[in-house]
Amino acid sequence: MMRHVKNVDYIHDFGGVKTSDGHTLKSKLLFRSANLALINEEEVDLLVNQYGVNHVIDLRTIDEMKYRPEDFISPKINYHPLPLVSNEMNPAITKENRIQILNDLVALPGGMRGHILDLYRYLINVDQAKNGYHQVFEYLLSNNGHEGFLFHCTQGKDRTGIVMLLVLSALGVSLETIYQLYMSFNHRARFKRAAYFLGMNIRFSWKKAVALNDTLTAKRLYLRTAIDEIESKYGSILEYLHNEVKISDSDIAKLKQIYLN
Repeated sequence: MMRHVKNVDYIHDFGGVKTSDGHTLKSKLLFRSANLALINEEEVDLLVNQYGVNHVIDLRTIDEMKYRPEDFISPKINYHPLPLVSNEMNPAITKENRIQILNDLVALPGGMRGHILDLYRYLINVDQAKNGYHQVFEYLLSNNGHEGFLFHCTQGKDRTGIVMLLVLSALGVSLETIYQLYMSFNHRARFKRAAYFLGMNIRFSWKKAVALNDTLTAKRLYLRTAIDEIESKYGSILEYLHNEVKISDSDIAKLKQIYLN
């Protein structure tokens, strides 16, 4: 039985996930997680030796990386900083600014949920994110077949969720399965989310507690918004991968050869 990496909210191996045509993803090659900022040297060894992680792709903003650096990753794991959005779009949340940022987002038209939906649309359309997705695929295509690649953002939900959508779609996993995997985030974070909700409600207000919960919860609406944006502007996820992320049919065939049984 694999030991838990206690200083990471969750680590998910996609091994065993089924594709629409009956294949399954190989184990110990493709992972998602929350940020690894609190990981220690012993847990780095655990990631390498038990989980099989050789590469970490960090999707956070530059300021998020500076605020919570993943110091213990290198040199045992290859660390790839790859911010998908700007500091302005997704600022680092610190002890000093978190309440002000929450207040600012709640005050926006549509509130916190509206901001999150805008973020998901932004993640589909902005060139920085598209270039980042291309680089993610380049990293994954460089796999010799025996290396584990883990990608994450801060929570492991939004930016990580979009990368998961694109990579698993390229591998032939159905949208319904991807929705289920996306929503499974909530089981992993439920205790922390409940504690934050209670604390925010007691200390500030119900409205702020609901807003914070919106940021800490994976909602089907969020991922559907990204998919709707792709389909309305680019035709399909496959066309998006081809024309915007610049991934070819031969790239997809190679990806399947590497990651599928």
